[in-house]
Amino acid sequence: MPQPRANSVAPGKRVTSSMSPVMVLQDGRPRFALGLPGGLRIFPSVMQAICNLIDHGMSVQEAVEAPRLWTQGFGVEVEDSVPADVLAALRDRGHDVMATGNVGGGMSAIRFDDNGTMTGAACWRADGTPLGLGGGYARKGVRFRPEATPAR
Repeated sequence: MPQPRANSVAPGKRVTSSMSPVMVLQDGRPRFALGLPGGLRIFPSVMQAICNLIDHGMSVQEAVEAPRLWTQGFGVEVEDSVPADVLAALRDRGHDVMATGNVGGGMSAIRFDDNGTMTGAACWRADGTPLGLGGGYARKGVRFRPEATPAR
């Protein structure tokens, strides 16, 4: 009987997958939540975004859209939006640099502010859209019911 391939259905098999929804806490309270699709590229992409948020003070939109890099220990894939002089400097240091269109998938993120405000972001690598929705009643007995909205 032939051996099943990765992700094939078989007894005792698991789907080859990676997930990394991340929440960054500050003083025990959520500060950022972020994630993206992208298999093994998820983890370094998330870490690069966290560094951009914390170490470089970027907004959530800037952090999810910032150029990324990826390596598995051989060549370094760097998004082609990185300036040519930076790529040349990496090559001068001995890195086998390959420019690529994008690393990882479309990241989405939320920033939680102390006053309860949340700021959402979605990057250009996918078709995500940040969206805000308030919860709870506007007034006692009044609630959001889209099915009851009259046609216009």
